[in-house]
Amino acid sequence: MRALVLNIKPLSWAVCKALWPVWPGAVLSSLGGLRLGEMVAPELPGDDWVRVRTRLAGLCGTDLAILAQKQRPNSILQAYSSTPLLLGHENVSEVASVGPAVDPSWVGRRVCVEPTLSCVPRGIEPLCECCRRGAFGACENFDGDGVGRYRLPPGTSIGYNARTGGAYGEQFVAHVSQLVPVSDELSDEQAVLTDPLACSLHAVLRAELQDNSPTVLVYGGGILGLGCVAALRATGFAGRIDLAARHEFQASLGRKMGASEIVLRQARTSRERFEEIAVRTGGRVREVRFGNLMLSGGYDVVFDCVGSVLSLGECVKWTAGRGKVVLVGTGHGVGVDWTPVWFRELTILGAYGRQVEHWQGRRIGTYPLVHEFMQAGTLPTDGLLTHRFALAEYREAFATALNKASQGAVRVVFDFR
Repeated sequence: MRALVLNIKPLSWAVCKALWPVWPGAVLSSLGGLRLGEMVAPELPGDDWVRVRTRLAGLCGTDLAILAQKQRPNSILQAYSSTPLLLGHENVSEVASVGPAVDPSWVGRRVCVEPTLSCVPRGIEPLCECCRRGAFGACENFDGDGVGRYRLPPGTSIGYNARTGGAYGEQFVAHVSQLVPVSDELSDEQAVLTDPLACSLHAVLRAELQDNSPTVLVYGGGILGLGCVAALRATGFAGRIDLAARHEFQASLGRKMGASEIVLRQARTSRERFEEIAVRTGGRVREVRFGNLMLSGGYDVVFDCVGSVLSLGECVKWTAGRGKVVLVGTGHGVGVDWTPVWFRELTILGAYGRQVEHWQGRRIGTYPLVHEFMQAGTLPTDGLLTHRFALAEYREAFATALNKASQGAVRVVFDFR
């Protein structure tokens, strides 16, 4: 089978990092460790596993961050992955074959594979406490190397290990518990958006907004931020949602998703951004030494859907006293002034991946809930899938996804059909 493989070498990583200011494309060259090649298809780890054929695969922001070297060289995430990385986890696929312990009626069905390699797919018993509660996105065994019945290597999910394969390949393997059927009412183009929208929906449900009174800021106009706006509306939030976006095409989509107002961040000074937030929230800007800024007042709830040092710093400063900051974008906080967290008694919530949600008296996986909202028309997807590429065009695909502003890209996908 053909698949994309990322094998990062320390020396090559350092060379690409040094070349980035003058040649960002180095990460897409042979120096970056990304290659397309013929590989032996992965074997089923156990009798209750299946083999799937990829139909569409989305280029996830976390994969882009790894490729673009936005993660620190000592990132703790290295403990929860194993190389070489057979990338890709956002998918809509078709079940090609099943192990002897799996109902054969799965063969030929369209599915989204929920990629998390938590206790159940690893065959670990007893389940860790998080998995027992259904919060498998916070599993304590992602770093388990050969632990459990299926002896999988470390990895948070399909796409971040060498054993299961990934959605940037023609096929990969999954545990039967990871299969989420796709209704005939949903197109492939909708279904491939399930994972990023599930991440956004999970973040919104983590925030536990009780009524329509809070003022909400969604920071970031990429698919996670747009998804948070849409998920807030889908779950019945009727209050004010401001969207901080960098580009007009993101702002236009944000309005369609249900944003009340748009804060455009592109080509503006920090002072201008702070002053606009102060006007919008009735706050006051305070400046201290060396140009450091603070805001008195702010939003009740802020979703950081970027995960950069700038976004983290501004989100904690733009949140009102005793407000909530929900961290959705993947990143690190080195260099952030965390003073507002203790000084303003903020609540910081992390939101990673998906889980079994509690929704209107039901326990339901985030993926199936996203599908329900899509089918009901309350979670719009129009305009989110912007570009498609064949796998052989992977360099062009990644270049498009890494240059969203010039390309007008929201979600880029590989098309295997």
